[in-house]
Order: sequence, then structure tokens, then C-alpha cells
Amino acid sequence: MFGNKLESMKQMNQMRVKMKRLEKDLMALSFEAKSKNDLVTCISDGKLNIKDILIEDELLAKNDKKLLQKSVKQAVTRSLELAQKAAEEKMGEFRGMMPGFE
Repeated sequence: MFGNKLESMKQMNQMRVKMKRLEKDLMALSFEAKSKNDLVTCISDGKLNIKDILIEDELLAKNDKKLLQKSVKQAVTRSLELAQKAAEEKMGEFRGMMPGFE
């Protein structure tokens, strides 16, 4: 009886350690994506945090607010899509380790 509970506690602790390691790994990753016009670059990490947004002077010189907004949105969306895909792939190792975690 206590053996099963002890084993479950060990497994949960191991899972917790692996999740913390995964979180650190994801934060260390970097995903860079550009807008379609290559004038905005967004850099994010694997935890879906935006690390930087770079805007080319050429785009600023155009003084076109709508184009700037569209370009930033494209770059951010692409960067976060890359980060999300990588996070899902890394989380794959946890599938099947916990009931309902699929």
C-alpha cells in the first residue's frame, strides 16, 4: 500500500524536475522571424516571450503607420508560431507519462 504511494511520489518528483529543466531549456531557445517585407524582425523564446523587435530605418522613413503595424504583427506572429511548435515538440516527451496529458 505505502509502496505504491511512495513510488507515485517519486515519479511526481521526477516529473517536476524534468518540467523545470524543460522550462529552462525553452527559455534558452531563440526564434527569429521577419515580416513579409523583411523590415521587421521579432525574436522570442520557447516560453513565448518576446525578447526583441527590430525595425529597419527604411520602414520608419516611410512614415506609414498601417504598414508598420502590419509588419510588426507578421513578424511577431511568425516568431511565436515557431516557438509554439518547438515547445510542443519538446513537450512530446511527457506524453503518456501522466493520465490526461496527451
